[in-house]
Amino acid sequence: MKPVNMKKGEIYVVTAYRFGDRESHSYTLGVFTKKHKAQQVAESHRDYRGGKYACIVEKCIINEFENDSDRYAVEIFRAKSSLG
Repeated sequence: MKPVNMKKGEIYVVTAYRFGDRESHSYTLGVFTKKHKAQQVAESHRDYRGGKYACIVEKCIINEFENDSDRYAVEIFRAKSSLG
């Protein structure tokens, strides 16, 4: 397998939020280099948890952050909760 250059690349963080609420219980499912894989994990985990959790995929740029910016992580996909 070819190593991934993570210096300035994009990564996709998948987080599960109970009933889709960011203020409620949440946990990170994983970090992926492929958007498609992150979306598959989000949908699979939503189904596995019986629809109680919305799973969000956010795109981040490695080694890039600005305190004045609110765009350090951009939501690109949401596997919606079927409850709540």
